[in-house]
Amino acid sequence: MIKDTFFSLPRFINLCRKEMVENWKSNVLRMVLMYGVMAVVMVWNGYFEYRGTYNYQEDPAWIFLLVTFIWALWGFGCLSASFTMEKMKTKTSRTSMLMIPATPFEKFFSRWFVFTVVYLVVFLICYKLADYTRFTIYSLAYPEKDFIAPVDLSHLVGDEKYYTLCRRGLEFGALISGYFFVQSLFVLGSSIWPKNSFLKTFASGTIIGMVYFAVGALVSKVLLESGRYYSGGVLESKETTLWIVIVAGIFFALVNWVLAYFRFKESEIINRM
Repeated sequence: MIKDTFFSLPRFINLCRKEMVENWKSNVLRMVLMYGVMAVVMVWNGYFEYRGTYNYQEDPAWIFLLVTFIWALWGFGCLSASFTMEKMKTKTSRTSMLMIPATPFEKFFSRWFVFTVVYLVVFLICYKLADYTRFTIYSLAYPEKDFIAPVDLSHLVGDEKYYTLCRRGLEFGALISGYFFVQSLFVLGSSIWPKNSFLKTFASGTIIGMVYFAVGALVSKVLLESGRYYSGGVLESKETTLWIVIVAGIFFALVNWVLAYFRFKESEIINRM
């Protein structure tokens, strides 16, 4: 009999440990995949950046590497999120998961934690390993080029003294909130379609996204045209727009995660019956 019918921290920790230990082979393969893809992309880009005779103050590959960081974060993050409910794909794995002596919230939260929070840590490790692979290869290949260096992630956001991906913290915040929103769609998709979750969520998300984009563009055009002759409006403030994007991204990400939990809880009841 479970005493804590909603959440128990020791039980949650044991669940997370169980998830990572039992699936260590697939987790290691996914880590190697992330590292391998990013390493190949970085080394390939370095070949074109360093083969000339130019001399630079900073590593010219950093611009590409910072952009790669965001694209890889989004791409692998969505792929990781699509694995959240992968244990519900087959009858055997589904039965095994349903028989675990834990509450539905603990089961869902442990899977969400591994594929959302732990993923971020693993991604950073794989990214830095891939970057140091590039740095090691081209430091040995071009020892005379002292500007070759590991990418500084502090250049993701900063002032205009050097290249940065985002000029202000609000821009970076909007970018990250957008990531969590898109990632939450794949968490929700994995609870709806355990099989082929990534492809199905991507296809449906693309169609829905195009519809929302068209409606949003139309509404924005109407609002901007109606307020063309008035100054000081809300839409004229870039900071206000960025704050709206951040708040909306976080809010809808939370909504999607909650919907995914209730969908998982509902499927658990149905499958038990």
